[in-house]
Amino acid sequence: MLAIGGGTAYATGTLARAADSLAAVFGAGPAQTDLIDQIGRPIGASCTSNGITITADAIIGMRNAYAVVYTIERNDGTAFDELDMNQNGTYNLVLDGGGSINALTALRLGIDASGGTRYTFDADPTDNAIQLVEMMSFGGSGVSLVGETLHFNATEIGFTRVGEDGRNLPSQAIATGDWNMSFKIDYEDLSVDLPAGQTFTISGNSAVVDELAVSPLGATITYTVDATDGASGPTGLETDTEKRVGHGDFTVTFADGTTQELGSGYTSWQQDGKTVVQKTWFFDQIRDVDDIASITVGDLTVPVQ
Repeated sequence: MLAIGGGTAYATGTLARAADSLAAVFGAGPAQTDLIDQIGRPIGASCTSNGITITADAIIGMRNAYAVVYTIERNDGTAFDELDMNQNGTYNLVLDGGGSINALTALRLGIDASGGTRYTFDADPTDNAIQLVEMMSFGGSGVSLVGETLHFNATEIGFTRVGEDGRNLPSQAIATGDWNMSFKIDYEDLSVDLPAGQTFTISGNSAVVDELAVSPLGATITYTVDATDGASGPTGLETDTEKRVGHGDFTVTFADGTTQELGSGYTSWQQDGKTVVQKTWFFDQIRDVDDIASITVGDLTVPVQ
């Protein structure tokens, strides 16, 4: 047994599974492995229903965002042969449900908005399991998520289908059940605050930076736009610049000169006749903060070093 995180004990197998799961998401180089060991935490919570067990392997995160890796496995040892790999390298698994904090917790923390993404990968194509990654971010709160409880609830596991004409068909269930578990949000937040208060222009609108921070996992920025935001489109992607007044590139430049476009989408809320925008995005792999050169949003570039 090894003890980490306030004296909680975990079996060495649980630690290894957690490290492997996070490495598959955030990179497995020596630098990434060291940071994963420092930031991430094993979970080991699981629930079983209708012959399928879902285990929360590991969690990692930053100030107002986290990523959880789950393993979904058939107890009879058979593989998920129903699943196919999409063109982007993920699988077409569909889960009805997932992880969330409850409404009272969101109210207490002052959370005004949330958003996230989910995808699957197969750590071992020869076994009876598939891995699911959930990445969530929360807007409006400067309070850390660490120590809060995450509730996982799901009622159906299935897969997407495409017809012969290329149109999407209703998803097909693999199993229905009642998968429920709760566990603590626990990771080390290595976020570093950068200077705020700068004025800049984005999508033709004047804005001011309220908060900007980077971590080995990603970056987050909150800014107030001197304009009223419209409603998001039906896809949830903020690409209509006439409605989304805070729409614009959010880019990181690394010390080696490479860049990553973090995404133009965001969560937002109205405040005093203006629009408060928050963008939180994960890097494509875990990075040492010393390897981050600058962050750019709109026409503003903020050096990290």
